[in-house]
Amino acid sequence: MATELQMPKNGMDMEEGTIVRWLKNVGDPIEKDEPFMEIETDKITMESESPVAGILLAKLYEDGDVVPVLTTVGYVGQPGEKVPTTAASDAPAEVKKEEVAAPVAVAAAPIKKLSDTSGIAATPYAKKLAVDNNIDLKEVTPTGRYGEIRARDIETALAALPKASPLARAMAADMGIDLASVQGSGYRGKVMAGDLTPAEITNVEAAVKEIEEVLERRKLSGMRKAIMKNMVASHTEIPPVTQNYKVDVTELLALRAKINQGREKPERVSVNDMIIKAVGKALEKFERFRMTLDGNEYVLHNQINVGMAVAVDDGLVVPVIRDVDKKSLTDVSKAAKELAKKARDGKLKPNEMGDARTTISNQGMYGLYSFTPIVNKPEASIVGVCTTEEELALIDGEISVRKKMMICVTYDHRILNGAEVCEFEKYLKGLLENPVSILI
Repeated sequence: MATELQMPKNGMDMEEGTIVRWLKNVGDPIEKDEPFMEIETDKITMESESPVAGILLAKLYEDGDVVPVLTTVGYVGQPGEKVPTTAASDAPAEVKKEEVAAPVAVAAAPIKKLSDTSGIAATPYAKKLAVDNNIDLKEVTPTGRYGEIRARDIETALAALPKASPLARAMAADMGIDLASVQGSGYRGKVMAGDLTPAEITNVEAAVKEIEEVLERRKLSGMRKAIMKNMVASHTEIPPVTQNYKVDVTELLALRAKINQGREKPERVSVNDMIIKAVGKALEKFERFRMTLDGNEYVLHNQINVGMAVAVDDGLVVPVIRDVDKKSLTDVSKAAKELAKKARDGKLKPNEMGDARTTISNQGMYGLYSFTPIVNKPEASIVGVCTTEEELALIDGEISVRKKMMICVTYDHRILNGAEVCEFEKYLKGLLENPVSILI
């Protein structure tokens, strides 16, 4: 029996994923645990692996299609194995419900739930392209195996049309203007909205020109959508409070310099590594910082996991260093570097994200003196790290130059109170100002 390949569910809040590209074609051999497609979730781009060995018998979706989690996207099995067809009521009529033999080199199963209320069968990505480009699906010739319109059909239809901006195309449809008869003023003769304005509606010309002066429109990536959703939820659901305190990191920087003596650059410990280790110690001591809120109950977690915010192209991800309390400073430093590289390369795995007790957001490299980090739900707090500045201080009657750093802690006031956060900050300040204690 052929084995289903599904859109994986990466986290409780993931509802759908986008197939970036198939890594295998129908008929190609696949080993167990070998990646067969690359997908984009709302957090990361990752590869999906086959649960069994065999050949790819069928692909039910194309590159670019948005697919709900746990939906079957294809089948893998042995040559000649039968692939079950869908029983969906809106599948093309010519598809039979009984099993059919799957040729090695041909996809044998129909796309699920392709038709909309108009009854026109089309893939989700094809519908999206049609809407974005003001294309009527009734005017598109389908080339799908089961009579459905694919993304390539929309692209073919677009290529056959005169070049025009989406606004110009919509206006031409409303005004009954044949775009082929219009001389375009845009790049390479592209028809712009202003080219369609007849004499009798010159009063709207200024408004059209203003719209066309928009430089560019960019669609939100899955990551940006997820960031927006999470930040709005955090802002609206969590009563946040931020408390700032200044730490003397003169001794911390001196100790770091000693630790790094003789070490090659890739093996050097960073200030952020030492802060991660110190925060891990503070989490171990203050259990309420390890709590999350579940309805009317507090959930206490024992594992000391610390997230670290990493900026990537078009977004932000938070890989997690697990069991910080059980790792040496060197181990923490190594894990932080590996996770940061994976994050920037888009290679993070699902088990390398989530389930942190708190997150560290380090903005020190940008010279920030203070900022208000936003709590990463469902965590109870987030620690913001600022830049290091030199200050004059009076020590034992002598003026000395000290290095100071602002630490900003935002917390969920439903879980934590100001006094206990002050105790947490006082303890963390003590660790950072007496850095040998971090290593013990």
